[in-house]
Amino acid sequence: MKRIICIFMILIFITVPVLSQTKNPVKITAQKISYDYGKKTTRAEGNVVVIYKPGQEDETRITATLVFYNQDTNVVEAPGKVNISQKDLSIVGEDLKVDLKKEVLELKKNVNMVLQRKADNKVEITKLFAQSVVYSLKNKTGNMTGGVRIERDDLTVSSSSADFDTDKEIYTFVDNVKMVDKDKNEINCKKLVVYVKDKVVMAEGNIDTTFYVTE
Repeated sequence: MKRIICIFMILIFITVPVLSQTKNPVKITAQKISYDYGKKTTRAEGNVVVIYKPGQEDETRITATLVFYNQDTNVVEAPGKVNISQKDLSIVGEDLKVDLKKEVLELKKNVNMVLQRKADNKVEITKLFAQSVVYSLKNKTGNMTGGVRIERDDLTVSSSSADFDTDKEIYTFVDNVKMVDKDKNEINCKKLVVYVKDKVVMAEGNIDTTFYVTE
């Protein structure tokens, strides 16, 4: 017998609540959804919004044009441009894969991350750019590769790759590292660790610096 596929085509958004083995809900809204309840797979199209752990402190929201969700493997995939948001972090990139069981996401192209945090009664913005990223939704840590760059009001850093912790705001840049601060002081090295909260950097390996005397 052919497998029955339920296709819902409506003009308004619809919501599909799903419970994973960890009991964390996944909600999907879209304009068109195809659900194969035999294989437990979902295809959502048109203004798709996926909400993982809705209403919780670490809620994650994914928006895309097309999303595939496999309830057995707990994997969400979205080809093309994708937007991801958490409490104070937003990520834009292309070709998303999220393992909800491990709470790890991967973006394969054109990654742009923006972190906004309050410090000294003002909002500090940290922007990160790379070709690809692997990020832990649970631990708030990750790795970026390919043309990595960080931009802040007080410094910019570029490198081949970087590890980061958005909770502690520690960024470790590796290979072909170049840092320039707001006073145009420059550090070139093999490895550079930026401690944003402490306003401190630590450099290692083949260090070449240029500092300017202030008048």
